[in-house]
Amino acid sequence: MPRGSEIPEGIRSRAVDLHKAGKGYKFISKTLEIPLSTVRSIIIKWKRFNTVATLPRSGRPTKGNPRRKRKEKLDEADSAGPASDKDGASDEPKHMSKVRGKAGNADSNSSDTKPSKDDWVSSGTTLHSGDKEMRDFNSSCEEGDNTGQFDSGEKDPMSSFLFARSTGEAEDHERFQKDLSIVDEDGDDAEPSDADEEDPLASILSARAREETGEYPHNEKHKNSASCDDPPEEDPMEQIFDPNFDGEKKIFSGSSVSVRALLLLLLAFILKHDLSKAATKDLLALLNLVVPGCIPSSLRFLKKHLTDIDKTTEIHLYCPRCENYLGLEPGTECGVCQQRLSKKSLLEKANYFLVMPLEIQLRKVLTRVHSKLGKHFTRGDSVSDINTGGEYKHDEQEGSITLTFTCDSSPLLKSSKFSVWPILCTINELPYVERCKNVLLHTLWFGKGKPLLQCFFTPFINELHKLSNEGFTWEDESGLELNTRVAAKICVCDSMARSAVQNFQPFSSEFGCGFCYHKGELVQKGRGYTRVYPVQIDGCDLRHMAETEQLATLVIENGYPQGQMGVKGHSPLLLLPAFDVIKGFIPDYMHCVCLGVVPEFVNRWLDPLYGRKRFHLPPQSLKDLDKALCAIQPPDEIRQRPRRLSERMHWEASEWRAFALLYSPVILCKVLPKLYYKHWMLLVSSLHVLLSQFATQEEISCAELCLVQFVSQVPSLYGLEHCSFNCHLLMHLTDCARNWGLLWANSAFVFQDVHSRLLQMYSRTQSASSHIFKQFVSYDEIVSKGSDVLKDTSAEIAELFSSMTSCGILTKSSNYIRDDVFTLGCGSQRSLTVRELAALQSKDTWPITEYARFVYKDMLVTTLDYSISCKRNNSVLETTSGFVLVESVVVVEKRCSCEKSPGCSCRELVVFCRKLLRANSQPTIQNKQISKNIAEFLVRVRSSDELCALACPDIVAKCFLIEQKGRLYVMRMPVLEIL
Repeated sequence: MPRGSEIPEGIRSRAVDLHKAGKGYKFISKTLEIPLSTVRSIIIKWKRFNTVATLPRSGRPTKGNPRRKRKEKLDEADSAGPASDKDGASDEPKHMSKVRGKAGNADSNSSDTKPSKDDWVSSGTTLHSGDKEMRDFNSSCEEGDNTGQFDSGEKDPMSSFLFARSTGEAEDHERFQKDLSIVDEDGDDAEPSDADEEDPLASILSARAREETGEYPHNEKHKNSASCDDPPEEDPMEQIFDPNFDGEKKIFSGSSVSVRALLLLLLAFILKHDLSKAATKDLLALLNLVVPGCIPSSLRFLKKHLTDIDKTTEIHLYCPRCENYLGLEPGTECGVCQQRLSKKSLLEKANYFLVMPLEIQLRKVLTRVHSKLGKHFTRGDSVSDINTGGEYKHDEQEGSITLTFTCDSSPLLKSSKFSVWPILCTINELPYVERCKNVLLHTLWFGKGKPLLQCFFTPFINELHKLSNEGFTWEDESGLELNTRVAAKICVCDSMARSAVQNFQPFSSEFGCGFCYHKGELVQKGRGYTRVYPVQIDGCDLRHMAETEQLATLVIENGYPQGQMGVKGHSPLLLLPAFDVIKGFIPDYMHCVCLGVVPEFVNRWLDPLYGRKRFHLPPQSLKDLDKALCAIQPPDEIRQRPRRLSERMHWEASEWRAFALLYSPVILCKVLPKLYYKHWMLLVSSLHVLLSQFATQEEISCAELCLVQFVSQVPSLYGLEHCSFNCHLLMHLTDCARNWGLLWANSAFVFQDVHSRLLQMYSRTQSASSHIFKQFVSYDEIVSKGSDVLKDTSAEIAELFSSMTSCGILTKSSNYIRDDVFTLGCGSQRSLTVRELAALQSKDTWPITEYARFVYKDMLVTTLDYSISCKRNNSVLETTSGFVLVESVVVVEKRCSCEKSPGCSCRELVVFCRKLLRANSQPTIQNKQISKNIAEFLVRVRSSDELCALACPDIVAKCFLIEQKGRLYVMRMPVLEIL
């Protein structure tokens, strides 16, 4: 007898007819006014039984309930218990007896193998059946344990995907395990509900697993014809980047925004804020409500145009027990620990990391920027970028490119045990600005603790062998096919990661330096002991690769547990072609200076623990310093405005760098005791040399002497216990500059923004690594499309896209004055004033257009009025005639028929500036050992009313202006990363 709430058979038949006509579930639900879940049930029933009629209960197939079956089996076993005991046998299934035995003997060393996931599912046992079991499981995971070895009755920690300890994530994991166990009698997977969040890589992993095993669900052939989320017919709006699609169509009549531009901005917005599936759907619905038909109503265009990750990304597997590298195909057992393996199980338990081949990424990048290869700025024999370093010149080969790579980890949260380990690369042959914009992501590992480095680097080493020997082919813009070889030359990482990759002892042990044979000294500090590295009078020998290999072989052959001279064994990077495991590493100044030496000394000055020391600053000095910092207006090269020193625990590396180089020479002058201020200026002056755009060999030698004096004076001024390993690394900075260019050319600051983006892209999904990888690749594709799609749009749209993607400034071609000069914003027409005509020394009155901002050689310059309004001072310049303050910027247009072609000289940008004259008294700190004023980078100036007119070639550098007690000081800006 039919139930009262049953859907009439006529409506069910109509739903099937609409489905046959190609309509989606949502369309049918809206048309027939029935729930979406009901439509899905009707269609599934029709597919399986070819009818919509109500079947009699006696003949209706029933789903097997695993829990009920398990309960029945347990009841049978209990009822037959005495008989079984009597006979000495049991009717319990084999796999159930194993599970029972392991559950009852958790601490026993049983030789039984771990039950597979299928055994758990078939027995009806859930992996996490309650909150108590979840808490017990979480508490059993020890910090830093990444060996993959666990008790036979426990689940591998990596398989749970619990990347942060929260109730919501535990529920997501339980739902994920529950979905895996919902299997009907015929082996058909249950239809997923719309409420479930989509796993970014779930479809890829399941498809690849089915291809390998040859298993396909019963209803696989219906997936393309019946989508639960979207109508099957092709949405014409999905052809956003199709050349034949009319993307220039406006979203509505009279609008200046095209459909193509709106969709690109929408994709950038979704990626920047990492919107969930539900939030994205609501956003699409809201936009379509405001302007009907302006954008697609579904999410299918995101999957089509964000990235093609399933075709380009490789999934590399490793053994869950010993972390042995298994490659793309794991085989049936591990060759090291003989662990039985299943590719499907490894994918489900996330025993993999993702790799994007370098060849694919290099081909895309070189096709786009090949014209900029080798276009570094040079000046005679001065040291500047990587191409001016001695080691680079020694190994330079025509027709090849070299890479700088990093392998530092990024913890998700300070309290989290999970971290992201990427391998990022940059192309050394590109100029510094282009290197910052084209960072390549090769490998991404996500999990608890850290990966086994031998396994982690294997895909990278294998691909570099191929690219080094055979090279790869690519086409430039003209269609010319080229073959290029690739070699990795420089590795950038912090001291902890560097010692691990080199396979050396950490810096807290004897011979902990990876660059020299300094043994270090163990001294008392507080209630404990610390290892210090004071300057040795007789010098210290440097390490070399040949000696390192010999020591590693000696350690392996003789089995020395403590290593020899700091070497513990062979480094995995010894297999990397043309890479020197000693000179290839650099003492990165971001870690050893900005996050090491600078905060160490500032904390000593302000920490109450050192209240009786001569170098300690009283609380009133801290208040004065905070007030001085808040009054500073930095240029745009310093991304974050100065924060108070009382908040220094939250400062980032770029903030410590700005404090050391630009703020401290002025605000500490009358605060820090004179002896300690002179000592501090030794470090600051040497950093200004090593971070300048060009430096001669003589200047580098002077910086080396300053650093030696700085480190050698630390024991006498602060105490031997404060001569840390970071201070010792200062001694190796100048050698790094001579070998691989100045410090800015190969620092970790280039990769810092990418690390931040990777962490921002993390969301608590079931497959975090794939989500991060997909978001990162999608971001790069959106940025590359932006320069093409938005090239002819308005300045407002271009600036909005730039702010959301941080990809640089996009402007209309009509704003270009010449290749390296262009204006920003809307100009205003006016005539030249009498003062400006006098500065030009001309009586001609050509029509001019005034602008507030312009860019010259990737350097943003603004007028003084604009700087005051935005609280960012970009108006101070150093020119061939001295320091100036920009008052106005005009474009002079002469009569010409060129139609504003960038190559024509009829349009000229003129900068009207007010001169800053040098004051009579200048900051002076004479150093007797080097016979030089180490404070010469700091110039005191005074303002004047004299106006001068400049052309762009007269500009030498951008400067930083700071005022202290009515006095103006100017410093040339060091070279910072371009983001």
